[in-house]
Amino acid sequence: MSHEINHEFPASSHTVTPLPETSGLIGKIVLSIRTRGLRYAMVAVVNVVVGQSLLLLLQGAMRPSWANVVAVGISAVPAYYMNRAWVWGKRGKSHWKKEVLPFWLFTAAGLLLSTVAIWAVHFFTEKKLVINFVQLVSFGILWVIRFFVLDKLFHVEVFEDDTPDED
Repeated sequence: MSHEINHEFPASSHTVTPLPETSGLIGKIVLSIRTRGLRYAMVAVVNVVVGQSLLLLLQGAMRPSWANVVAVGISAVPAYYMNRAWVWGKRGKSHWKKEVLPFWLFTAAGLLLSTVAIWAVHFFTEKKLVINFVQLVSFGILWVIRFFVLDKLFHVEVFEDDTPDED
C-alpha cells in the first residue's frame, strides 16, 4: 500500500487555528469542558468500569437492587478522590459544604434513581446485562449535571471564614 505525499501542501505548512474565545455563560461552559471535561470523562470511564463490574459480579450473590447499592457504595469512594485530585486539582482536607456534600448528594440521587429503575426492570427480566444498562443510563442522566455543579463549587474562592472543616 503506497501513501501519496501532497507536495503542494506539506504538513509543516498546516497551522492549527484555536477555537474562538466566547464570553459569558457559553464561554465559561466551553472553558470548563476544555480544561477539565476530558479528565472528568476519563475518571467516569474508570468509575463505570469498576461500578459495572461490581454490579455484574454482585448480582450472582444478591438481588440486583442490593447489588447496585453495594457497587455504588464501593465505586463512589475512589471516584470522589480521583475527581477531587485529578479533575479539580484539590489537595489537603476536603471542604464539607463545597466538595463532600454536593458530590455525595449527587451520588445518593444517582443511587436512588438507579435502584428504583433496577427494581422496576427486575420485575420484567433477570438478565444481568439489561440491569447493568439500566443502572448506567440512570447514572448517566446525572453525570453531566454533576460535572457543572461540582466544577462551579470546587472553584469557589475560599475566604478566611470559609476554611475546610476540621476533623
